[in-house]
Amino acid sequence: MIPVKLIPWIFLISIVAAADDPVDEKEPEKFAKVKPKGLSLKDVRFVVISQPNSYHKKRAAEFKKHFEDQIIHLPEDEKPELYFTHEHWDLIGAFTVLPLLPVFVKDFQDSSWVFICEEETRLDLSKLMEVLVKYEPNKEYFLGKALRDREATIIHHFAHANNPHSFAFPDFGAGIALSRALFMSVGQRWPDDSVRSDFTIDPKHELAMVIKNGGKGVDLTEVPELCTFDYNEKCASWYPMKFPDCGPEISEDNLAVGVKTCEKFHEERVSIVKETWGKDTKNIEYFSEKEDPSIPTISLGIPNTERGHCGKTMAMLRRWLKEKKFEKVSWFLIADDDTIINLKRLRKLLACYDPKEPVHLGEVYGYSVAKKNWGYTYITGGGGMVFSREAINQLVTNGEADCHADDSPDDMTLGMRYKRLDISLVHSPYFHQARPMDYSADFLAARTPLSFHKHWMCDPRAVYAELMKEPENTDTQSDKDSSSTDGTAEEHEEL
Repeated sequence: MIPVKLIPWIFLISIVAAADDPVDEKEPEKFAKVKPKGLSLKDVRFVVISQPNSYHKKRAAEFKKHFEDQIIHLPEDEKPELYFTHEHWDLIGAFTVLPLLPVFVKDFQDSSWVFICEEETRLDLSKLMEVLVKYEPNKEYFLGKALRDREATIIHHFAHANNPHSFAFPDFGAGIALSRALFMSVGQRWPDDSVRSDFTIDPKHELAMVIKNGGKGVDLTEVPELCTFDYNEKCASWYPMKFPDCGPEISEDNLAVGVKTCEKFHEERVSIVKETWGKDTKNIEYFSEKEDPSIPTISLGIPNTERGHCGKTMAMLRRWLKEKKFEKVSWFLIADDDTIINLKRLRKLLACYDPKEPVHLGEVYGYSVAKKNWGYTYITGGGGMVFSREAINQLVTNGEADCHADDSPDDMTLGMRYKRLDISLVHSPYFHQARPMDYSADFLAARTPLSFHKHWMCDPRAVYAELMKEPENTDTQSDKDSSSTDGTAEEHEEL
């Protein structure tokens, strides 16, 4: 499901590694060798958007090592400060960057720059300093790698509909830099009552919109040295991991799939699922309000609803947990009948996560998290919602697998329930709530997608065929050993 309203987001950095990938074979210069005049590395605060899940903690640790190896020769009083959002701030919406802005005003006012990235980003600190020294920190600068919409899209609330390509927003994977003048200015006015921010959908676009401030702020300045897939010798940052490699994919038998459908879509949509990705597993079931032996579908006694589907989803989770045939299965995927997904890639991704932990995985959205610290995050349903056995077990055994009403939003209700259980959701950039054309081509080029959503104005068979193509380089993650783990809301519209 996708909300009608947007919320501004900011961007941080992503840690990545690349094994067998020439991009990551280069050794960044030790920072002590290059020190641009007028700016010291300690004048920059580095913030990494990170997650408390055990796999992502390991990725954060790899980022930290990569970072600290470059400053090992610096005196302690000249080393820059490095922050991970999951460690340093107890803010639900830290991943949007927006609630961090007032923190920057209070704690970072003696810094010239804040550099934000993701846990899979890689940096050459020497080259980064050569970039930042070109800009005056007492002027408002918003630096990054520019992304642009190909067409007006619902995930950006059809912003700039007359000319969607005209608005640039950053790729967090390349990192963004906020000058002191900018983060002080924006941070002092945030939260901004003039900005509607009930829902967080795409933080990078929403952050750029907040900084633009209806034309009163600044545009993104594109910096060619901030890179993702387009790495070259001039890059100060890059994003080497298109898709994680944590060893062999989990077995087909260890992932069960449940598809939500209804009678009116049995022929139109279910037939496409069975023709495309549904044929990639024997462990798939279809759930509807009507039993249809020709598919076959399973009825759980829940009437069909036009939106929400909470009753159906919770019934699927309760049934899955008690069914004897699933007792040795670690993972459960719930997908819509118009979801398009690569199950082989999903099984490869799940090799990174420990099913003994309560893992609820997919594309994370937020409700009321950008301004106040009382909202919650949720896995948006259209791109696919993945549950470890332990995540379902904790939900059911703690009496949280229920709904206010059958047509309550299932994904948002799950987000509220997991927040009550103090279970953090796991965001993955490989799941997509919308169609391929709803995303910047450069954004998709830097990451190997595993799902999209919606048959509207696109050919789902063609989308599936494209998803099933092997990417040019899937073996891009370094440090493979360290990455392995033996292991009542507002109504919102669906995409």
